[in-house]
Amino acid sequence: MPELPEVETITRQLNEVLVGQRIVKIEVLSKKSFGGNPKDVEGEKIVLVRRRAKMAIIELASSDQRLASSYLLIHLKMTGQLVYQATNSKHTRMIFHLSKGRLFFNDQRLFGWIKVVDEEGLKREFKNYGPDIIDKAVTNEYFYNALRRSRRAVKLVIIDQTKVAGVGNIYANEGLWRAGINPRRSGNQVSRTESDKLLECLRQVINKGIKYGGATASDNSYVNASGLGGKYQEHFLVYEQAGEKCHKCKSVIKKVRLGGRGTYFCERCQK
Repeated sequence: MPELPEVETITRQLNEVLVGQRIVKIEVLSKKSFGGNPKDVEGEKIVLVRRRAKMAIIELASSDQRLASSYLLIHLKMTGQLVYQATNSKHTRMIFHLSKGRLFFNDQRLFGWIKVVDEEGLKREFKNYGPDIIDKAVTNEYFYNALRRSRRAVKLVIIDQTKVAGVGNIYANEGLWRAGINPRRSGNQVSRTESDKLLECLRQVINKGIKYGGATASDNSYVNASGLGGKYQEHFLVYEQAGEKCHKCKSVIKKVRLGGRGTYFCERCQK
């Protein structure tokens, strides 16, 4: 699933090319993928493309207004893609015909979706989300409290979007390895010093992920708005490294499953 760095990369790229364009027509190829009536937003102007948590938000304004009057809320889920000026594929679920081009929503597994919402709908959608991991609202105190109040495995706490938003499987594994914390430890067993270090490490890997345009892992599902893969996978230190030697101690990286997801760690370095 695309995480904060991947969605941030996509929205930054789309913001450069979509702002000022109008939606001429929306071609819905899969009704499951779209929530709303295409007629409600056809003819509207794109005024901003941004990200919140792991979702993309396209702000729309009618006539020549500068402030958004409606929004396209987009969740890519496991295999969703937003590709500009490409050609459709067998996994294309929607095509946005714009005044200067086309935007394709592809989704192999059909878990992703696009919804038309107003301001209240947007607020309702994010009502139960915590602040983004890179947001100033996630202070050391806030993060520590989120951990110490939970008996769940620390990895499951930091990917819980109601606590902090944006962190998924890739960056949780990488951040925990950098911080030297075993992903299976209970959140309430993490000390304040460890918590502070973990928050710092999570932000480091998130920002590095943004720097390298996101990560295209072994499933090859993530591509940016130009249809190209990311580069952060070339810098993985623990994710998908099972059987390889730890970069710190040369022990063998282990893989277990937590919450149904592959979890990679070094038993010697992560306590």
